[in-house]
Amino acid sequence: MSDYSIIFKLIEKYDVITIFGHIVPDGDCYGSELGLKAAIKHFYPNKEVYALNEGVFSRIPDGFASFDLVSDEKIKESLAIVVDLANYARLGDLRANLAKESIKIDHHIFAEKFCDYEFIETDKVSCTQVLTNILLSHFDYLPADAASYLFLGLATDSGRFMYPPFTENLFNVAAKLVSFGACVKEIYDKLYEVDPESLRFKAYVYQNFSIDAGVAYMVFTKEDLEKLGMNKNSAGSQVNLIANLKGCFAWCFFAEGDDGICRVELRSNGHPVQPIAKKFGGGGHIQASGCTLNDINDYKKVIEELKKSYEQRMVD
Repeated sequence: MSDYSIIFKLIEKYDVITIFGHIVPDGDCYGSELGLKAAIKHFYPNKEVYALNEGVFSRIPDGFASFDLVSDEKIKESLAIVVDLANYARLGDLRANLAKESIKIDHHIFAEKFCDYEFIETDKVSCTQVLTNILLSHFDYLPADAASYLFLGLATDSGRFMYPPFTENLFNVAAKLVSFGACVKEIYDKLYEVDPESLRFKAYVYQNFSIDAGVAYMVFTKEDLEKLGMNKNSAGSQVNLIANLKGCFAWCFFAEGDDGICRVELRSNGHPVQPIAKKFGGGGHIQASGCTLNDINDYKKVIEELKKSYEQRMVD
């Protein structure tokens, strides 16, 4: 087990704590930021604690908090804790480098060092799993609001406990968060809520996906997304609509934004896709990664690289 003592020494040292996450925050990023904030505020009530991000996570249950607005001057006084991302360029608020000292807590494959202290545990399914273990190494319990935020991150990044790594610790963490009062029903009600636009989007995907030599994929031009009432982020996040198709080793979404930049999401049921994402300037997990393309037509290059890597793996 890692020695987490420096994390708590630094938290106790500073009167102001600022917490940062990645662009286009998902449930794990949102849950990590707000869960850590709630825990620190509970155990250190005299400290100022802020969760910063310019993005928005759309599936927040009623009563859950939003991100904070903080001045540069306040950040300059603070300890910055960066969660759920591997590289500085993907920060949702790049002002983390203004802080006096910084800590990174993550579960992605290492990409670069940009904080003073870094704790990276790639054997964990979510950053909230890492954070829960860290917090419970120091405290006997967590307040119910922190448990709820952390459970939200755990549930979303694990695909409702369907994605590996499946470990005893994963389910122990989930059980502990429930025992601390995590509002599981409210979280699941929001995560499974379906609106008409989303249903039409799913129907479009199921009627229009393509398969090329074991790669299932969808390409959305900005015109497609406008007609569907979606944007590249809301579309890209639903890549698992075409997950685990029989005969396919990988599945991908390519979604073009109004700015011409294409969001790419790559997934697999075992084949490493992270090296492909990295080749195109992105990264992530071995079986779940992403990147961006300046030209949507380059999606063909990504698919070719996926096929080539799979063929080479079969030979090896």
